Amino acid sequence: MSLVVLFVIVFVGGPLAFRALTRGGPSPTAFRRLAIFMALCAATGRTLRYGFTHLWGQNLLVTGTGIAFIWGGWIGVLAYDAQALRWMDAWTAYAPLDRRGRGRRNNSAVVRIGKCQPFGGLRG
Repeated sequence: MSLVVLFVIVFVGGPLAFRALTRGGPSPTAFRRLAIFMALCAATGRTLRYGFTHLWGQNLLVTGTGIAFIWGGWIGVLAYDAQALRWMDAWTAYAPLDRRGRGRRNNSAVVRIGKCQPFGGLRG
């Protein structure tokens, strides 16, 4: 698999997908949408990975698409976490000034930590 394709999937597609998934505010509808997105990505990625084992690593289309769906599922998990932190931190609009903005710091910490996690699984 081309390293350029892997780079584009991880470092271009991931942040763009995260931004698109967290664009709306936290709501029950947003959580349902993210849960469906994660389930579809995980199911499709696992189907491509384990349903076409003879093509995995040999065919760039199957491997790239499978990694994109697996990565999309992980980005969906990060977006779900970020939305949950925003939902929990919504009360800070009424908090004293020194406590406001904590949700944005928590969100950025979740994303920074989460981006590093799946690299160990890509060797697979």
